[in-house]
Amino acid sequence: MKKTIKLGIVSVVASVMLVGCGGGSGSSSSDSASSAGGNGDTTNYARTFKTMPIVAQVEELMGGVIGIADEVGNGKIGDPLGESIAHADTTLVESQFSWNSTMDFYNNIISIKNVWHGGLKDIAEASQPTQASEITAKIDEALASIVAISDYDKDGVLETTDLTAEDGLMAFRQQILDPEGRAKIENAQEKLSSLQRDLEILKTSIAPTDEQLPLAAKVVDNVIVPGYERLNKKASELVEALTALKNNPTAATVTVARNAWRAAREPWEASEGHIFGPVDTLGVDPKVDSWPVDKNQLDGALGGYDPELSNIDGFPVTMKGFHAIEYLLFGDGTTLESAEDAAIRLQTPVGDEDTAEDKVRLGYLEALGKSFQKDIQSLVDAWK
Repeated sequence: MKKTIKLGIVSVVASVMLVGCGGGSGSSSSDSASSAGGNGDTTNYARTFKTMPIVAQVEELMGGVIGIADEVGNGKIGDPLGESIAHADTTLVESQFSWNSTMDFYNNIISIKNVWHGGLKDIAEASQPTQASEITAKIDEALASIVAISDYDKDGVLETTDLTAEDGLMAFRQQILDPEGRAKIENAQEKLSSLQRDLEILKTSIAPTDEQLPLAAKVVDNVIVPGYERLNKKASELVEALTALKNNPTAATVTVARNAWRAAREPWEASEGHIFGPVDTLGVDPKVDSWPVDKNQLDGALGGYDPELSNIDGFPVTMKGFHAIEYLLFGDGTTLESAEDAAIRLQTPVGDEDTAEDKVRLGYLEALGKSFQKDIQSLVDAWK
């Protein structure tokens, strides 16, 4: 995801085909894309990518997985963690309103695993079999360390769809202030740093050949394109849920909308291992995944603008996308707000005047969702 203080498929099942699951590392590979023939032309980028020299393709793929390993370890985890509890900054925690932070990190590492097992590992094994084997193991170690941070995992599977305040959960932003929680987080940081180092070493020693072009193409055909298509489907379902919520704001429609947000979040975060091409050149990453969201600006906008799509499109990136939707849907994240309370909050009039239009937040949610889906659609179209 794109971190504006600067800070930007699918879970691997069986062999390579993926099911599941987002904003770029801030370290983008646009320079190498341009030099390799991208030149900002995002028409059928899948074809453009496949016609690049194999060395350039592998450079893009390696840059993507290195970038997200760095972002998760040093950015998403490292920035809020600080050097000590006294230096922690919980305002920098991504997806803090929904308590979805750990799931974000998990799916970011899944994005590495998808690209790796989708074809990059086979390319690496041809020239660096020992390094490739070590990286395979370290990816799994990094995933396990992320799962260990979570206080709501069951049998190694992170579950976020039915959380309640009564579950006794501890959000990531709370764990960084807790000695035991910090120990788990620091362990994950070490695992990610080790993985990143090995990937960086491999990038300098890997020796791809033209015979491996089909392997790089597999990453495009089996990971990137289907991952974005799945994301687009989930984005459309999110818009449907937000429209249903606007038309009938109840605890039930709030729950459906929240689950739809999480369902869309998964494939986005699991695509962050390949933030290159149209997601970069079209500016999709910052449009949909900038954080921290500017809560004050967004709150102020609620009373001053009509929630029309044209207005939303003109908002700065810190006022739209995933995290603006998250903020309105989940509240400020201090506690896990119940769906019942959220339904009431979303219908509360904005402003002090008795004539202030009620349900304005619901209109903004729908418009934010439509703007988000439009950006995702542009990304899917550009890869075709």
